[in-house]
Amino acid sequence: MFQMKLHAIVTISTLALTVAAVGAQDLAKLQIGDNQRVFPESITSTTDGTIYAGSMLTGLIFKGKMGDAAAIAWTQPATEGPTGVAGVYADEKTGLLWACYVDLAAFAGGESQPSILRTYNIADGSLAGTYPLPEKSFCNDIATAEDGTAYIADTSGARIMRLKPGATELDSWYADASLGGVDGLDFDDSGVLYANNVMTGTLFRVGIGADGAPTGTTNIATSAPLAGPDGMRFGDDGRLYVAENGAGRVSALTIDGDKAEVTVLKDGFDMPTAVALLGHEVLVGEARFSQMQSENPGQFYVYAVPLH
Repeated sequence: MFQMKLHAIVTISTLALTVAAVGAQDLAKLQIGDNQRVFPESITSTTDGTIYAGSMLTGLIFKGKMGDAAAIAWTQPATEGPTGVAGVYADEKTGLLWACYVDLAAFAGGESQPSILRTYNIADGSLAGTYPLPEKSFCNDIATAEDGTAYIADTSGARIMRLKPGATELDSWYADASLGGVDGLDFDDSGVLYANNVMTGTLFRVGIGADGAPTGTTNIATSAPLAGPDGMRFGDDGRLYVAENGAGRVSALTIDGDKAEVTVLKDGFDMPTAVALLGHEVLVGEARFSQMQSENPGQFYVYAVPLH
């Protein structure tokens, strides 16, 4: 399943490369690391302007600010389990940065190690917790509720995992065949959980009952198709900002009930897989997975797109 997803993303993204070379050049940017093997899958930020980016190939999490020469390594690669870093999410309320560790073998569709979710203390980068996912998993994104409960998208496992405050193990909170391909997660300002499916291009709301159990999903009809929706975050303006890796763009969605108006903010990116909000800008991370076999993929950047 995940191999099919990646093939579709690479195929569509390749078609967009004709505009990628010029589309992001006029934006402020932060270089991630100092080598050409970073391939950052996810980014997150904190209110002091710090940007974090996880590297799929080096296994590092980088840290920096706009204006720095480059983001530098903040953590070292994992020594146990899978080493590729996918989704990252900074929760300033708890002081934790959440990170998904995944096996690169999943990209080839072969046997792979199950994912591991780790937490780090934002204050000093020290490891705070380690939480293994089940077999055949691909931890892809994290969102936290107001009470500190973490929800984790397991793209290949067709489920949303959960970690309650104080718990030592993840539980399989919501497993359903329709969740095969679940990717981006986030809560709106009223505490409603939204998710997308990178394979089907759908956006949906996930119901949570008074007892904390899932109550099903409701599809959100978008005014324009979403091509490979990936990382997404709500802004203070109430809009949902989505990286569309298959179309090379970032879009803003205005949700009204079960419908959403899609506005393209910026296109011309090379496989954008993540967004983060910082002040009056939306940060966009390019993963550029289609260039993994290239001998010279170039440097990697996080771009700042002004909000309109």
